[in-house]
Amino acid sequence: MRTHDRVQRIKDPAAIEARLLELAHTTDAKLTAAALAYFAPCSLEDAARVLEELAAHDRLGMEIEDDGTIVYHLRGRQKLSPAAPVLVRSVMTPTRPVRAASPFAAGLLSMWIPGAGQLYAGRTGAAILWFLIVGMGYALVLPGLILHLFCIANAVRSARRLNAAPPPHLLAPALS
Repeated sequence: MRTHDRVQRIKDPAAIEARLLELAHTTDAKLTAAALAYFAPCSLEDAARVLEELAAHDRLGMEIEDDGTIVYHLRGRQKLSPAAPVLVRSVMTPTRPVRAASPFAAGLLSMWIPGAGQLYAGRTGAAILWFLIVGMGYALVLPGLILHLFCIANAVRSARRLNAAPPPHLLAPALS
């Protein structure tokens, strides 16, 4: 799996249900386990479990299409416009970070100034800590060099995590 394909998965059934409601009321997409798993984002198993539970409690209708796809129907479904501060992701829009950070640039920055790569990747607290810890380590020379290498590696990892994470507005809970 490539780094940019990784997405932080939702596991909480209540959060998945909230994303289901957002999907149902803000798009015209068919309500399937695959669509919910993509939109939530969660595993196919978790999406199917939530949909089956809601259907078992008669909160969703269910029908099987000719090709075998199970489609769920939310009774009284109507398309609503999204609330002002909440941005809604279309089912067909790929997940992309709000901004990307180059792991190479992050490592290079931390090589020159400990913590600068973390700052570049948006981790201010980590940047300050790395700057202080590596600076104190240089008082004893060898620990400073070793800590500096760890700082560079952490900066590269921070940039990669920034690139792999979904934008913050995609993880915001749906409004009730």
